[in-house]
Amino acid sequence: MALSEMAVRNAKPKTGKRETQYSDGDGLMLVVRDSGAKRWVLRYWVDGTEKRAGLGKYPVVGLAQARELKMQFKRELAMGGNPQERKKVEKEEAAKNEAKKAMTFARVAEEWFKQQVGARSDSHCKGLNHKLKILLPKLGTRPISEITAQEVLGILSDIEARTPESAYKAKLVVGQILRFAIARGDAEFDVTLNLRGAMSPRKRQHYAALTDPRDVSDLILRMQSYIGGPGVRAALWFSLYTFQRPGEIRGALWKEMDFDAKLWRIPEERMKNSRAHVVPLSRQVLQILTELKHITSDSCFVFPAATTNKRPMSENTVRVALRAMGYTNQQMTAHGFRTTASTNLNEQGWNSDLIEMSLAHVEGNSVRAAYNRAERLTERREMMQAWADWLDSLN
Repeated sequence: MALSEMAVRNAKPKTGKRETQYSDGDGLMLVVRDSGAKRWVLRYWVDGTEKRAGLGKYPVVGLAQARELKMQFKRELAMGGNPQERKKVEKEEAAKNEAKKAMTFARVAEEWFKQQVGARSDSHCKGLNHKLKILLPKLGTRPISEITAQEVLGILSDIEARTPESAYKAKLVVGQILRFAIARGDAEFDVTLNLRGAMSPRKRQHYAALTDPRDVSDLILRMQSYIGGPGVRAALWFSLYTFQRPGEIRGALWKEMDFDAKLWRIPEERMKNSRAHVVPLSRQVLQILTELKHITSDSCFVFPAATTNKRPMSENTVRVALRAMGYTNQQMTAHGFRTTASTNLNEQGWNSDLIEMSLAHVEGNSVRAAYNRAERLTERREMMQAWADWLDSLN
């Protein structure tokens, strides 16, 4: 028999039972707990299997409302839906949305940055950290899934007004973090892809360098006359002879120097392209290292800072030395030693692949790159020695 309002109001649990059920007919039941709490439950069947759905607690949901909810539930079932499954999906979606809102740009950026540390060089990570300090005050608290192309563009435009190159690099960082979030399921789109053409075209950076042999000869004369400290003088000559990146040179470690094999072995974590690199050492470079060993052997760094042997030489040391020798930023830079070598080695007819390998430029073809690294060390030794001898001939 159907329940009445009074029956529902006066329904009590039966002695010794945790729950007592009172039927209103057509699957609707009032369930009374031993504590006296009451709730509505609907029994229904799907493919012959009994299921139960909660319709709310009494007295928040009264008898008449419970009956109406029952009819709505059955109407949806008759149309092929399942209210209980729908609510479960809606609840899960709501939970996911809440989780996405809690996953801010700052939280994802922190996890992303942890992956970069150790996998990339210290100088590279230092640059990333600088970019994050600019981006986090603007984007840090924003749910990463809600960040728009327009707000990223607004931030980049402010940066671009001051330093265009920094804006370009900041865009790359945002894109990398967003793609990291996509892989984790915290975002769906890399909105920086929609900024193509929205910023000013990037001006390609060219490092000032001396390339004419007469200018290189003059550079050697000035280096010979330079009266700076022995570590700085050694760093200048080492840069000229090996033409590796300034960060890789100033961070060079004694343990990387293999005097027996006459090789400088740079591990992948110190390389810009995250690929281990080997540099053949000419007689001239080995002599520099041998003399320098007596001066800086108490440090793990080949070129320690002037004030402490626990840190490498400052990134500005070689640049300041070049200024002291009379060169402006528009004439010669620490990075310019690479261009000096590349230009002259190409003009001297050396194989371009050997030169690119020696510069540690990334080879696009992975199979060819593996072959080159394994098979062309002898040729590179010859080229590096010839380069050092040619420099000495300009004296």
